[in-house]
Amino acid sequence: MTLASPTARAARAISGATLVPTAHSARILDAVLMGLIVVRVSLPGTPFPVAQIGIAVLVIVGCFRRPTRSFVHAWWVPAAMLGLLAFLVIETWLQGIDPVRRAGNLAILIVMSLFLASGRIDVGSAVKGIGVGLLLNGALFYAGVAPDNYQGRLTGFLEDKNAGALVIALGTFLLFLVIRSRWGRLLLVVAGAAAIAATDSRTTMAASFVALVWLLSSRYLRRTAQLATLGMAFLAFLWADDNLATIGDYGETREGSDEFRSRIDAASSLKAAAAPWHGFGLGEATVSLDSGTWFFHNAYEALIVEGGFVLAAVVLGLFVVAGLGLAPRAVGVDVTSGESRVITAATLVVFCCALRLGEVFLAPIGLVVLGIGIARMLPPLPSGQPASEHR
Repeated sequence: MTLASPTARAARAISGATLVPTAHSARILDAVLMGLIVVRVSLPGTPFPVAQIGIAVLVIVGCFRRPTRSFVHAWWVPAAMLGLLAFLVIETWLQGIDPVRRAGNLAILIVMSLFLASGRIDVGSAVKGIGVGLLLNGALFYAGVAPDNYQGRLTGFLEDKNAGALVIALGTFLLFLVIRSRWGRLLLVVAGAAAIAATDSRTTMAASFVALVWLLSSRYLRRTAQLATLGMAFLAFLWADDNLATIGDYGETREGSDEFRSRIDAASSLKAAAAPWHGFGLGEATVSLDSGTWFFHNAYEALIVEGGFVLAAVVLGLFVVAGLGLAPRAVGVDVTSGESRVITAATLVVFCCALRLGEVFLAPIGLVVLGIGIARMLPPLPSGQPASEHR
């Protein structure tokens, strides 16, 4: 009898594991604190959004828990993420910019992502909390309790219609991990599509549509065909996003805002083109226009401006490897499983929306998707075995 190598055993463990068991029982604390991710308004008396505070508390709680999955064969993931954070702090400080606020927020989100991956934060509970948060936000918005910042377009405590649409879209796809019945998923698709349409975010509508089509069709495809159709889906998104701008009365009602948005995009592209290899520093993905300061709409260019090609390469590489499932073959991820295809579809939405919606990759919901993507790469720890043996 031949003994299997540790890598082979880990690969079998990953392929046989599931992130959210069928009889999953939610951790209430994880669900409640992660559900606060939809509350982007600031806590009264503080400059900090409720979502940021909720995630910070959840990270503190996670520090006192044992992991349930091991980074033993993916040690390079936390090394890359924490090393990147150190690089960003140093290069920002060397350019005379105070990195504390932006770096502190990124540090919390990166640790949250790693805790989701390792199981210190329960994936199923986090997803359920996001789902309940979105449901309550929508109900309170139409009841007239939650804020209405965009003349009837669905925002609520999400505040911004585009940022809100991103959370709704990604939350809808992630809920496929916990809703398994055919009728439940059908209701989820209908409710998610209606909510995204209610935000009036054309980009998110197009991204969600192509990701849903890919998710439904990919179950019949082998891995090579899945990769090919991912590329086709991205091209389909570009076409749909451009053409949705002229459907109905969009061409007339959005002409002024789209023209100003184009000016911001042009200024952003010029700033990105002028950025050195290490970027201009954290918080610099803004442009001054018409006596105002505006954030970038293109998240790819924002990465280049803040951290140069170093930040862009690491962040995009992690999303490709973990989110799209292009991990090293030795990791043994079953990319054709239902769970994996859901994570890939959600990541496709991230890549599409990053072209138009501003900060996406490093937004809280973006790093939730990344953390869950990393989680499917990690083997479960044997029950009762000390975590220290798997570091």
